[in-house]
Amino acid sequence: MKKTFLGIILLTGMAVLAACGSSNTTGGKTEIKIGATAGPYSDQVTNSIKPILEKEGYDVKVIEFSDYVQPNKALHEGDLDANVFQNILYMEKFNEEHEMDLVNLLSVPTAPIGVYSEKHKDLADIRKGAKVTLPNDPVNMARALIMMDEYDWIALDGDVDPSKASEKDVAENKLNVNIAPLEAAQLPRSLGDSDFAFINGNFALASGIELESALGLEETPIQYMNQVVINSKDKKEPFVKALEDAYKSIDFVQYTDENLPGFVRPDYFSEIEAKK
Repeated sequence: MKKTFLGIILLTGMAVLAACGSSNTTGGKTEIKIGATAGPYSDQVTNSIKPILEKEGYDVKVIEFSDYVQPNKALHEGDLDANVFQNILYMEKFNEEHEMDLVNLLSVPTAPIGVYSEKHKDLADIRKGAKVTLPNDPVNMARALIMMDEYDWIALDGDVDPSKASEKDVAENKLNVNIAPLEAAQLPRSLGDSDFAFINGNFALASGIELESALGLEETPIQYMNQVVINSKDKKEPFVKALEDAYKSIDFVQYTDENLPGFVRPDYFSEIEAKK
């Protein structure tokens, strides 16, 4: 009887230890599902963030998407714990239109929108009637139109909020350019059919187009920096703190410096480097 009793205690103790081993030190959830658009943002997670989190005891699943809608739907429905593909303005508009409560956690290194062409070697080569493709979602279309205004191809209405500019806010089409909105993911594939194309950096890179080949790059302001986004109800969850710490680690800063030339760096990178 004594041996049997001791055996039960040992088996119970081993089960407890095994359970502890499958959890992280905080006792919270151990699996994190992160959605990201295919290309640099999923690469950031797969090649740097995931290994950092795995050292902390998490099992990280990376799910790739090819559009700007499904990652937020999946996050809202609980199929994801976080996603990385959008800026704050896009997230806020998506929340409003779809009655969601998603919140941003922090900015990530962001590939800027660039102007690319297979037919021209300089922005000055633009001619009247040129075909210009750009993203069709409201936030990224506004970014492209602002750049076109800066290049003096068009003039936007002076009263419009630049972050909300659309085709109807073009007060003067100085070169009578043919503005052709397309789904952002389609822009690289249609590059040969346009004179100039405004392509989001992640889709350019995912298609093998280097940022350095752009004829012009956006000077990306903070509101257009891509974000790690979570459900508001999860803000105080341990896995969220672990995710934030991974992005704010010196390992991730070094990964960015070595692998992401041309990306706009988040402000917190400077603070991390100062502590080295």
